[in-house]
Amino acid sequence: MTAIKQVPDAAMIWPSGNSPAESGVFAQNVIEVRAKPETVWSLLVDCAKWPRWYRHCADVSILRDGSTLREHSKFRFKTLNLYFEPEVTVFEPQRMLVWFAKGPLGSSGAHAWRIEPIRDGCRVITEETQRGIPSRLLGWHTRKRLLLAHQDWLEGLKEMAEGG
Repeated sequence: MTAIKQVPDAAMIWPSGNSPAESGVFAQNVIEVRAKPETVWSLLVDCAKWPRWYRHCADVSILRDGSTLREHSKFRFKTLNLYFEPEVTVFEPQRMLVWFAKGPLGSSGAHAWRIEPIRDGCRVITEETQRGIPSRLLGWHTRKRLLLAHQDWLEGLKEMAEGG
C-alpha cells in the first residue's frame, strides 16, 4: 500500500518517480467553478457517479475502503477505453486528491486534482503524469488525448457543481 503524504500548501507531491519532470507525458487543465470547494470535492470523491457527468468514464467501483474515495482507497474504472485500478496517495479534503496506477509494460501514471478557493468559488486544476514505454512511444498523442478528455471532465464537473 502506498503511504499517504501530507501536502504543504503550495507543493504538489507526486508518487515516487511520477513527477512531471520524470514522466514522458504531463497534461494540465484548469477551470474556474462558481461553487464552494466542498461542493466540488463531494463530486470528485463520489467516483461511482462520474459517468453521469464525465463521458469518457464507465464501470466505476471502489475496491477498498467505503462508498466514496478516501485515504488509501483503491478503485477501478474504465476511461478512454482502458481499465485502471488506482490507489489514492494524497487525500486532503476540499484541497487535493492524487491517485496512482500501474499500467501495461511497466508503465505508471498519477492523476492529481487541486482545488483552490477564489473570490467567486474555486479554481480546479487537474494534472496527469505518465511514464514508461507507451508514453515514450506515443507521448505526443497521449498528451493531446488527455488534454481533451480532462477538459471534458472539468467542464462536466463545473456544470454539476454549479447546479447543472
